[in-house]
Amino acid sequence: MTYHHVKILFGVCLILNLLFWMLFRHTQAEWANVPPVPSDKVASAFGLGDEQFAYRNIALMLQNLGDSGGRSTPLHDYDYDALSDWFLLESRLDSRSNMVPYLAAYYFSAVQNPDMLPPLIRYLETIGAGGVDHKWRWLAQAVFLAHYRLQDPEWALELSGKLSALQLKGVDLPVWAKNMNVMLMNASGEKEAALEIMLQTLETEQANMDPQEMLFLIDYICFQILDPAQASLNPLCKQLENQ
Repeated sequence: MTYHHVKILFGVCLILNLLFWMLFRHTQAEWANVPPVPSDKVASAFGLGDEQFAYRNIALMLQNLGDSGGRSTPLHDYDYDALSDWFLLESRLDSRSNMVPYLAAYYFSAVQNPDMLPPLIRYLETIGAGGVDHKWRWLAQAVFLAHYRLQDPEWALELSGKLSALQLKGVDLPVWAKNMNVMLMNASGEKEAALEIMLQTLETEQANMDPQEMLFLIDYICFQILDPAQASLNPLCKQLENQ
């Protein structure tokens, strides 16, 4: 091939390149939304057979999903059912890490349309109710989302009952988590039922409770459940005033 032929070939390639650019310069890659979740065995290939490495690779993918190539995708465009499947896959790869639950509870839960939240709440319920000590807080977050974002007090009360029941599995819960169902009853106007549960708790669990826990429960009864007139006649509230 002579030098003249090389110049012709170069010119043809340059023209083809310019034509290609002119035809497709306004074309952008389209995001196909959240991909289908693979099987557990296929997912481990993300980490070359190492489940911990796979967990981190997938978590990084989920963190940046839809926000690559100069594109920013609003949360309401995501498929939340598919997202929750990926989150559950991650929990099977690593049941102790909190990275993906944190991503679900504090990032993806910020979607403006609360009707998209149920798959997320069910995921947080699943991992939070498993009986692992430090995971209960994700169930508490599910209660918050159901009650305050989704405006579904019945579901929130059901979830709070599961949270309280974790004590039976030996999970060490703070006093507010143990009694979240009572707080929801009180917030929903079921003050008599909330008061009865609190009084029964004080009566039956007093020997096993820290003094600060007892003070918290009495304080909640006197200042959150009872009105000032009722509190002034209640022996527990009078006892609190004298301390």
